[in-house]
Amino acid sequence: MTKRDFFRILIKVFTLYSVIISIFTLFPQLLSFNQMLDNISLSLVFVGCVLVLVAFSVFMVKFTDKIIDFLKLDKGFDEESIVLGNLNNQAIFKISIILIGGFMIVDNFPQFLMDILNEFKFKSSYQYMEGHEVDYFWFGVRFLNLIFGYLIISNCKSIAKFLDKN
Repeated sequence: MTKRDFFRILIKVFTLYSVIISIFTLFPQLLSFNQMLDNISLSLVFVGCVLVLVAFSVFMVKFTDKIIDFLKLDKGFDEESIVLGNLNNQAIFKISIILIGGFMIVDNFPQFLMDILNEFKFKSSYQYMEGHEVDYFWFGVRFLNLIFGYLIISNCKSIAKFLDKN
């Protein structure tokens, strides 16, 4: 694998990670602000964030070689190729995708379990628990993050083929 190929893979994996994190943290965060902003302001902020995210991801994927040239990432190495053992492009993509899905699961699973535990305590208690408010929105967001993390891990081959093709 050449240095340029390695940095192409690295930039595409970074882009995939950035898009996934943005979709599953930034957008729910914006939707939770709907009480503080009026509908027009929230819509403008949401559309602006979507446009910036799409522009960022298209730029990073389409102009990967220009980014490598501009930052001179493939310069200054002693050897022309990088030896990663028996790993090819798809294997590196698969490992990266599994790590991204794993991060999504590991990041959301403890809080999801805590939400379930607190809800169970609240429902089974005979006394009123002061200061306990159920935030079903974030409960749903964490549940969706767990589902999508699992789906990303279980479909890592097809995602890796798509990324390797582009």
